[in-house]
Amino acid sequence: MSYSTPSLEHADAELFKQLIQQWSAKRRRNGIRTVYYDGKYALRDLGISVPPQLKKVEAVLGWPAKGVNTLGARCTFDGFVLPGQDQDPFDISALMADNSMDVELPQALTSSLIHATSFLTVTPGDTSAGEPEVLIMARSAMSGTGIWDRRRRALRAALSIVDVDDQGVPNEMVMYQPHKVQVLRRSGGGWQVAEMKNHLGRVWVEPLTYRPELERPFGHSRISRAVMALTDAAVRTLVRGEGHAEFFASPQRYLLGADEEAFTSDRWQALLGRFLAIGRDENGDVPELGQFAQTSMQPHMDQLRSLASLFAGETSVPLSSLGIVQDNPSSAEAIYAAREDLVIEANAANRVWGAALRRAAITAVMLRDGLTEVPDELRPLQAKWRNPATPSVVSASDAIVKQVTAIPWLAESDVALEALGYDQPTITRLLADKRRIQGRQSIAQLTSAAAPAVAPTLPVDDVES
Repeated sequence: MSYSTPSLEHADAELFKQLIQQWSAKRRRNGIRTVYYDGKYALRDLGISVPPQLKKVEAVLGWPAKGVNTLGARCTFDGFVLPGQDQDPFDISALMADNSMDVELPQALTSSLIHATSFLTVTPGDTSAGEPEVLIMARSAMSGTGIWDRRRRALRAALSIVDVDDQGVPNEMVMYQPHKVQVLRRSGGGWQVAEMKNHLGRVWVEPLTYRPELERPFGHSRISRAVMALTDAAVRTLVRGEGHAEFFASPQRYLLGADEEAFTSDRWQALLGRFLAIGRDENGDVPELGQFAQTSMQPHMDQLRSLASLFAGETSVPLSSLGIVQDNPSSAEAIYAAREDLVIEANAANRVWGAALRRAAITAVMLRDGLTEVPDELRPLQAKWRNPATPSVVSASDAIVKQVTAIPWLAESDVALEALGYDQPTITRLLADKRRIQGRQSIAQLTSAAAPAVAPTLPVDDVES
């Protein structure tokens, strides 16, 4: 398919060519990682020990998905905060709610873990078509790409694949630049281009990158080459174990000194028959019947455990999460130590994703309010995340009690409620209930203070005549 763009200026055409080539070059590798995540990969046989009859066995192992989802489950976005502000002065929570980001964002983060990066596009919405005022969309690396500007630490340009045909060839794309946005629709052998101005001076796309590096600004995938190699080895171990189980289920027997007529072509009939009636041979001797010693499947299990240990070390996923049961139950300290690397990994991922979410939120506010400069009040905006350690209610409560004892005023802070694990809607309800109760108490105190004092009555005997 030719991506000729006669309607574009030379500079735009060269930029488009660079973007489409980069997307095409990365698409195959991204597709492979999607296949591993979905568990649709084929057995990679080494041609040594797997019998031909088992090469078509559809063995599936969900370790790649476990490596992605175990980390993704610990990365829970909990809204934005402005230091020094009790409320949401820019109503960013409404922007997020209008775009269902509580559902959309976790999918974008999962895609980022699979493909190393995903993208958030922020564009003006078509309110007449039922879209929100500002439309925030998540796109995977399978349908988007970008060019990183190291000096600005942001995207210099981005390409979003909106629609493809049955062969995966793009029909509609959007190219984002700091000062314009171009919509390209395929028509015949060329493209029709519609252009709109971008007055913000920033690309309306933010990459959600996992573990970026200076030489790899778009990061690394959780489904690394090591993860794929270990998964292939584990699948081969499962297939070999399956073949071994077939022999284990039908033990090998031998018969010495019997006539050929004693052997039946139906091996299951010979195996499952309750009685074996074999006559004497031509010399009148009784045939000798025996059974080979059954080999153990333990070597396959030991190899699978060894591969699981390597996979756990590569991904920081606890060994128990891979279905490997330890002989002795682990203590609470051992369980925490096994998850400590994963918690550290989640904190690092949240820090990078939070910076991208902050920029996307600022872009959304600027588009909604028609701004061309970032307000000073909006610059301190920060993304807030739940504690990836996911402490229990008992341990979190114990920690808060100890901290409040040392720092009493901490009990009056919303941060204490957050540390206890309450989400923002619950915190809002709790604070509303607190204000309502305080209001009732204040009214009761005012009413009591305003009531006239009643003079005490004296007994009749104490009244002077």
